[in-house]
Amino acid sequence: MKHVILAFVLLVFSGAMARADMAPSVMAMQPQIKLGIGARPAVMFVHLHNKGAATRLIGAKSDAFERIELHTHEMNGGMMRMVAVTDFAVPANGMLHLKPGGHHLMMFGFRGAASQAVSVTLSFANGDELTVEAVPSARAKTHHGH
Repeated sequence: MKHVILAFVLLVFSGAMARADMAPSVMAMQPQIKLGIGARPAVMFVHLHNKGAATRLIGAKSDAFERIELHTHEMNGGMMRMVAVTDFAVPANGMLHLKPGGHHLMMFGFRGAASQAVSVTLSFANGDELTVEAVPSARAKTHHGH
């Protein structure tokens, strides 16, 4: 039975089927990947719109990067610093914004080409996966703590 469900989910993700009850409830909007300068990691921003029950973003992977971590900013002794976290809450019928100065994905070991689209698969605690595509762009020289 698991194989049947997996095959169905793969069909839904490939876009071969119309939206069904088992389709992922999270949609991605405005994905951006900014490449790091020199050996610095890249960063990904995206707006996730959840049309279903609350879940958590628990990971991300991409063939174009060695590893991807979930990061956020927090105040510590009056200083803003970046910290790795295990997940981000995705509220029911709500939005999760991955954005500069807030939650974001840190992407290490870029193996792709700057002008070619990269696929990033986001994993959620409810078992859903969502593949997002973005063309990486060079980061502006004025960076803030990255």
